[in-house]
Amino acid sequence: MTSHPEVRRGARALALMVTRRCNMACEHCSVESGPHVRGEPSEAELLSVVRQAGALGVRTINITGGEPMLRDALVVRLVRECRRLGIAAVMTTNGFWGRTPASAARHLRVLRRSGLRGLTVSYDRYHAAFMAQHPVVNIAQAADALRFRININVVRTLDDADLASLTARVQGFPHVLLRFYDVQPVGRATGLPPASLRGETEGFCSACSIPAVTDDGRVTACNGPSYFARPGSPLAVGSLRDHDLATLVERHRTDPVLDTIRTLGPGRLRDELRRTPGFESFPFRARYLGLCDLCHHITSDAKAVSALRARLAEPRHSALRQATWKVIEASRDDGVLNRRYANGIGACRVALGAASDGRWPEETARVLGRADIDWVRFAEYVVACGLARPLVGTLGAPALARWAPTFFVERLRAQALRDGLREAALREALRQIGDVLARHGARSVLLKGNALTYRTPQDGGPSIPRAATDLDIYVDPRVAKAVRHELVAAGFAGDAERAPSAPHHQAPLVYRGAVIEIHSRLVAPFWVLPEREMLGRAERLEGPLPVDVLSPEGQILHAVIHTAQDSFSLGLKTAWDLRWICRSATPIDWELLARWVRASRVPRAFWASLTVLADELDLDVPSPFLAHAPTDARQRRLQTVARRRLFHVLERPDELDALSRQGLRLLMHDSWPAFLRYLASQVVTRGRHRSLWQGTTRRTLRSRGLTDALHHWRQYRRAIRELDESVPLLGG
Repeated sequence: MTSHPEVRRGARALALMVTRRCNMACEHCSVESGPHVRGEPSEAELLSVVRQAGALGVRTINITGGEPMLRDALVVRLVRECRRLGIAAVMTTNGFWGRTPASAARHLRVLRRSGLRGLTVSYDRYHAAFMAQHPVVNIAQAADALRFRININVVRTLDDADLASLTARVQGFPHVLLRFYDVQPVGRATGLPPASLRGETEGFCSACSIPAVTDDGRVTACNGPSYFARPGSPLAVGSLRDHDLATLVERHRTDPVLDTIRTLGPGRLRDELRRTPGFESFPFRARYLGLCDLCHHITSDAKAVSALRARLAEPRHSALRQATWKVIEASRDDGVLNRRYANGIGACRVALGAASDGRWPEETARVLGRADIDWVRFAEYVVACGLARPLVGTLGAPALARWAPTFFVERLRAQALRDGLREAALREALRQIGDVLARHGARSVLLKGNALTYRTPQDGGPSIPRAATDLDIYVDPRVAKAVRHELVAAGFAGDAERAPSAPHHQAPLVYRGAVIEIHSRLVAPFWVLPEREMLGRAERLEGPLPVDVLSPEGQILHAVIHTAQDSFSLGLKTAWDLRWICRSATPIDWELLARWVRASRVPRAFWASLTVLADELDLDVPSPFLAHAPTDARQRRLQTVARRRLFHVLERPDELDALSRQGLRLLMHDSWPAFLRYLASQVVTRGRHRSLWQGTTRRTLRSRGLTDALHHWRQYRRAIRELDESVPLLGG
């Protein structure tokens, strides 16, 4: 549906309050909802608003309250009407209707079939006073089963120590995003202790982009915080009893005060008022309790509003707002204000910068200051990439403490301690492996993260190595099995007679909780790396242990290929390794590395990972080297998949369903015949490792496995359509 020409800034979406009544009376509620509220709009009035919004070209309607599901049958009819008009209906609820798993599943199924496109469930310390958490957990489980993405909104104060317990049971659901908002001193929350509020006042207000229709037929500047704004305030746009929706939406869009709030923020109103003659002594307070507090203070003064409207209507201010809005819109579509970017590339950029340089970069506030940062997943991703220890020294920095919830900091600190203990166990395991190798007169090559600890970066580079989840060490295939037998005899946990679990390494062993893998090849054989030459250029470590490390070129090739082998997961870990290697004292022969990449069977996989990581995370990779990468349509598609996964996915490679994994391998090959040769080699290899083959087959044939494959295929097709649509623009 195309937008009405008059509906531009501030009117793509509309909030619709179907009732102010609620089964809870939360202490922080901005509209003072509760069971005591009487009077609510009729179905005819609400349908009229929906139809007027459809005529205006409004794209999204947020059905809200109060608690909208107290009128659940009406909600379903409104959602269906939105679908008929081509409007995306979303809803915000406290989730009381999920009392049982069956009730949660039933209601969510009906809402989804009716056309609901999004759901936000609010649950925090204030809701917990009226309802236990299990209804929210039931809804999260139902959403996961239906593959329906939902948000769980949590408000916080300066004391957020209870966030971990409040969110623990809804963490880990792949279709649930936790979002954290500051309590604002509006409505019932004006009674909260001022010292308990966080008091953030900077930045633009996205809430002011969405006008709200209240339960009593008014249009306000935003949903909730402006509910009690008095007539005459720019936050009280007008009443539907006096004007139609189009008039009020246009008023909302064109008011220079509201336009400034949604593009430059209430802070800009404060700055402009200070520059306005006659308002030098405006009674600004030394501290405001939040964005809404500052906004309400200024907009409740009629003289200040009048002066600001005149000043902000000047062409120079209008031009600035228009330009700023274009930047905001572009950033929301595909940039720093895009939720996927912030929770992927953006979060990785700031984490990599802080871990490398010991301080959080300038863009930290733009990324981590967002309400929709998934702090639970961010912590899990950083931990899985082994960066808890490099980051632990930065966790008290004001740039992070301003935004990060307490549980994020505590999780990383606890993990840093565990990583240190694991490193000690791995070093002891390596010493014992060295003793066994010495008895066989053999040397070994330390691989992956453990090898980096022996390659010290130059001044200005990262100083603390990332944690390794296990110890991977290459041993001559002629003695690998014997070495493993002796390690089991020496006390390493594992079955001495167990067959190799992969074509390139023995079955894992465990030493003091740390996993040990004895490799007989650097990577799986189908990659066809020049392993003999890579091993021939390995560098000896100082000391008595018969242990070497790959040359910088070999470490880069091994790290990047391993990322591709893992279906483009944990890209931040690989980026950290590349930065560590590139900043080490040993120079890198980039032409030698390019030759090694060309010698591999599927160089596309290497280039897809490296080009995306180097481009998005500003890695120190020379442009002439990157110029060797292919640029055809197949490579662009492979890079699109890599970009979608590298900064988000923390799964193990075998957790991706087999069909999708083979689909990635198909993209990595230049042709169908090449891919079929790869499949034939896999049949032979898996035949030698029957248990692994059978396990993969069982996972694929499960209904969830096939559903996962279809889901990933649809995601891939959407991404490719977006890519194909953008190519002419890039070419132009």
